Amino acid sequence: MFKKIYQWHHRIGLLVSIPVLGWCISGLTHPMMAHLFKIKPAQRFVVPQPVALDTTSIALGEALEQHGITSFSNFRLVHFEKETYYQIIREGKETEYINVKNNTLLNNGDQRYAEYLARYFLGDEQHPIASLTKLNQFTFEYKFINRLLPVYKVSFDRSDGMDVYVETNSSRLGTMNNRTRKICIAIFSYLHNWNFLQGMPKLKLFLMLLFMIMAFGVAFSGLVIYGFLWKRVFPTHAVEAKNRKWHRRIGLMVAISTLGFAFSGGYHALAKANTAQVISEKAPVFSSTEVKQLPALVRKIGDRLVKNISIVSIDQVNYFQVNWMEKATETSYFKTTTLEHLGKGEERYAIYLANQYTQLPAKKIVSVTPIQAFGGEYGFINKRLPVTKIQYDTKQQHSVYVETSSGKLAATISASKRLEAFSFLMLHKYHFIDPIGKTVRDIIIVIIMIGIILVNVLGIVLWLNRPIVR
Repeated sequence: MFKKIYQWHHRIGLLVSIPVLGWCISGLTHPMMAHLFKIKPAQRFVVPQPVALDTTSIALGEALEQHGITSFSNFRLVHFEKETYYQIIREGKETEYINVKNNTLLNNGDQRYAEYLARYFLGDEQHPIASLTKLNQFTFEYKFINRLLPVYKVSFDRSDGMDVYVETNSSRLGTMNNRTRKICIAIFSYLHNWNFLQGMPKLKLFLMLLFMIMAFGVAFSGLVIYGFLWKRVFPTHAVEAKNRKWHRRIGLMVAISTLGFAFSGGYHALAKANTAQVISEKAPVFSSTEVKQLPALVRKIGDRLVKNISIVSIDQVNYFQVNWMEKATETSYFKTTTLEHLGKGEERYAIYLANQYTQLPAKKIVSVTPIQAFGGEYGFINKRLPVTKIQYDTKQQHSVYVETSSGKLAATISASKRLEAFSFLMLHKYHFIDPIGKTVRDIIIVIIMIGIILVNVLGIVLWLNRPIVR
């Protein structure tokens, strides 16, 4: 019986060795990108400046009329190249930039602003731009993990092949990729995520789960055989004994980790395949006449410093959204027709967005909380800040995170998703080691990965050196 267990351990181990080696080798690219090949932006955020609107500024309504813009999805103010512009965002059309002082339309404004942001974040004013491309969907090198869309891919004519991705509608950095990171992304995509099966999602999921179950079985049987039964199973051949000894020792050290990687990886793949599609909220369309009261709003604000002004729709009523400069956490809402202040406007808009995106019952809301920093279940991977958390008392205890400044859904987290995320963060990414340092965590992961690679290689060597029965 023991011999049979060993034989199946070896046979299945051989079958799963190539996928496991691919997962481990590609898994090493993450800590490598985080430490060895890390790109440090010169700036991570655009430093906000007070809105430069006064009695000498051109009224937005007048500017829109002069340039023949009858409708738009939103507007805000941006400052670059020593000038302030109305940024006019239009769904499905090019974003326009109108100078607030002289009412001139900036030619190729969105591309110029994208280049400005890319140079600002990278800290490179010298190298020429090789190409500039607008992306409306995620790509092989700009993946869903970056969250922001649409973005511009700004490629620099540099020896490192640097690409900078920026979102002009929010003045944010998406990510930066140089040639080394692109190679790491490709390795991870093909060997870890199996992008070569991207067009066959069901086959990809089936094979991934099959090999992860096999990897789990091999690790478990190895733990039993080498931990408890090995002296009963193996004769003491000189050559094989040495290889088997190290296969056993290293295997026992990484067996528990292998079980964790296989379980959490399979759970994660299955959860991703069954993720419910989020309802896509169509951007509102505002008539240019909706902003005719903007000059009166500027006068009402007076000397109080403002970070930005835009427009939103809440339950079919339109409001100016004012982000104050001195209190980053404070946002006010004024009706576009009467400039009447909306009480608890930020909370009401957050609830409106959450209900629009998720269709969860409003009567189930138990709390609304502003979130100013990444942490807990809302981690850095979600990209957007500040956001508002709307907690629902549903069976799945849904938490919905919305970004009111952009009107975007940042994240929807349920009880089942929390469980899967906990499994992945603890068993796959080892976040339980974070208290003693992320560098220490990554070193431990690298050691474990190398250990699993060695166990697989030694297992193959044992098979190649097996006695052949004639």
